[in-house]
Amino acid sequence: MRAVNLIPAEQRSGASVGVGRSQGGAYAVLALAAGLAVLALLYGSADRQIASRRSQVATVTAKAQQAETQAERLAPYTSFIALRQQRTQAVNTLVDSRFDWAHVFHEFGRVLPFETSISSLSGTVGSATSTGAVASSSGTPTSATPPGSVPTFTLAGCATSQSAVALTLERLRLIDGVNEVTLQSSTSSSSSGAGGAGGGCASHDPTFTALVTFDPLPSAAAVASAAKTVSDSATTSGVSSK
Repeated sequence: MRAVNLIPAEQRSGASVGVGRSQGGAYAVLALAAGLAVLALLYGSADRQIASRRSQVATVTAKAQQAETQAERLAPYTSFIALRQQRTQAVNTLVDSRFDWAHVFHEFGRVLPFETSISSLSGTVGSATSTGAVASSSGTPTSATPPGSVPTFTLAGCATSQSAVALTLERLRLIDGVNEVTLQSSTSSSSSGAGGAGGGCASHDPTFTALVTFDPLPSAAAVASAAKTVSDSATTSGVSSK
């Protein structure tokens, strides 16, 4: 009678039961569980980041709405400040349209060095063909100053030296509103009491003549616009100041 081996083929070599298909399946289950754990971790992290970003967006939106509400509440004050600045600028333009002779003469006395003596000082506003005001050291200005005209002063006198003449030109540039100072002449006197620029300079002291040019006065258009601004703002002042 032929012998039959009833032991399964996978166990004939001495291997333990369960090694083979069952062990590979266990590894697959473990790998699947690990993958699911990683995916769950990534999902949780992404979810937290999304929640954080949404919270930040909500906070920024709330702040933006608050700032917009505050800006709307302060809009009348901003408009009033802008109107006040516009009024101030317009009034300054109207003031500057009149040349301040008294202030200019005061400025001359303030800046001139003691090494200089003045023999004549004359000022004009406007061109030779205009009707601008004219003033001198012995007179008073007459008529209105034409809009857009350029005030100029001619200064003549004596100095103790040419360095004093240069210092005088430097000082004249410090006067309010002066645009340019030009030296027209500077010569030494040949004898006592016979100097140029009107005479009266000591022997060998330089006599000089200088032209002082101021900034142009506001134009007629600027003055008219300023006057209209002041008039319009005065009409609406009761409403805008509330």
